Formats: sequence, C-alpha cells, structure tokens
Amino acid sequence: MTTTTDPSYVDPALINPRAVRLVEAFKDALARLRDEEGLTFEDLNAVTDALQQMQKATGVPLSLAAMPLYGELFQGGRDGYTPSEDVKSPTVIPGSPRVDNPGTLPMRADEPGIPLVVSGRVVDGHGQPLAGAKLEIYHAANNGNYSGLWDDGVPKYNLRGHLFTDADGRYTFTTITPVAYADAATMAVDRVVEAAATLGRSLYRPAHIHYEVHHPELVTPWFGEIYFKGDPVIPVDFVGSKIAHPALQADTTLHEDPEDPEDMAGHGFQGPYRSMEFDFVLKTRTSPATITPKERKA
Repeated sequence: MTTTTDPSYVDPALINPRAVRLVEAFKDALARLRDEEGLTFEDLNAVTDALQQMQKATGVPLSLAAMPLYGELFQGGRDGYTPSEDVKSPTVIPGSPRVDNPGTLPMRADEPGIPLVVSGRVVDGHGQPLAGAKLEIYHAANNGNYSGLWDDGVPKYNLRGHLFTDADGRYTFTTITPVAYADAATMAVDRVVEAAATLGRSLYRPAHIHYEVHHPELVTPWFGEIYFKGDPVIPVDFVGSKIAHPALQADTTLHEDPEDPEDMAGHGFQGPYRSMEFDFVLKTRTSPATITPKERKA
C-alpha cells in the first residue's frame, strides 16, 4: 500500500469498481424507500438494533441473522431447475456417516415422531439420471433441535447422513417426519418477536429437510431445503413466505389404513407412517441453460 502525507490521496489500484457500484445502488434503493415509503433513520436504527440483539442471542454471523430481510433474493430457480440457495445453513455439520440406499438416517432407538420414507431421483436438464450423486441429508428432531450443535446428550450425527444415488439416479431413505420449530434464543429477543408480529410472520419455520447434492457433472453443488406441501407455516415463515418456493414443496402421503397392516409391516413399522417423493432437476455442464416447468418433471 502506498503511503503519503497527502490526506486527499486515494490509491487507484485499490478501488473496486463493483463495490462502488453496489454501495451507490444500495443508497439509491434506500433513497427510494425514503421517498416512497417514508423510511427514516430511526427505522434503520430499529432494524440494526434487532439484528444485533438476535446475533448476540444466537451466535450466528450477522449476515445470517439478517436472512429474514433478504433470504428470498438469493435463491435459484429462475432457469427452471430446482431452486437452490446461495447461503449455506449454519446448522450443517461435516463428516456425516454414510447410509445405504435404501437406508435409514442415524437416530435414537426411541426417536419420537412419525416415520417418513423419502424417495426420488436426481436428474439433469435432459431428464437423464445422475448416478453416484452424493446427497447430504439432515433435519431437526421432533423438538426442533439440530444434533451436534448443543451439549444436550444427543448423538452428534442424529438424523444426519449421506448416501449415493443408484444407476437410475434414485435415492430412498427412512427418517422421522420433521415438524415446524422456533429457535428458543430468537424467541427470547423481544425486538425480534415484535418485528415478526409487525411483519405478520410467525416465529416458527415450516418443517423441512436439508440437502446438499454433489456430483462431478454439476455446474455447482446444490444446497437447499425441501418442504411439505400444505404446511400452514409456509405463508408465515419467519425467514420469509417465499423461501419455500412451490418447486421445493413435496407431496406427502399418510399411510394409516388399519385394513392394510401389511403396508406398514412391509416397511418395518408397527403403526402409521408417511411417504414423500421428490425429484431434483439440476443443471450439469451438458444441460440446457434453461428448461420449462414441463421439462422439469423427471
């Protein structure tokens, strides 16, 4: 770095034109909110204060604490492929154990919840299977907690695992049905509770399963969450009502017919269970740049 006694000197080599453009565009957006919506400096102070309190309570980076403000902006899907997220969840833990395909996620012997059998395929933009794709899979327990994040006596990789798709790009695993949950630390922050109510949002997140999909042919790995169609929490999701894109919502079926006990017994269950099917349509190096919703169907 060049040193000088001239206080007006700025080293041209250090100027980042993109950073300059982003700051100016951000200020222009704030000016529009000021002129069109009456945005005040006190509004900005209230927002930053709530985010700082949330960050202090949860320990997550400030950028993640602010996700309810902008998370929906950083999703893919505009090209017709399964929408992905640019932001990696703070709940991920590397090194999960491999499970068979079909297999079962690691869980406690008395894991509470309704059993869930999840299956589907991973295909490219031409509908061709991606054999050997690695799926990292995990979700919260029935009490809303993720394993491995707290010293709560729960095994580190409870409800966490990874598997590889078969020759037809298919995967199948058994777990328990996730439920909607709220973060206790977040709920303890009065300013956040107030902000959620002001925006007409719940403090809860809808039930979902986290996935990462890796394959050598993918343009980029896929990160995201799959939700349950019809979940009443989706429209009032704490993080935003559009996070659970319709293309990320899977149908589920409840199997509870007492006249068909062989169905439950055949899957190794003594009572009702749910099933879910979801196909990932992902862009590879040989996939079309865009596909239509009809082409998305695997």
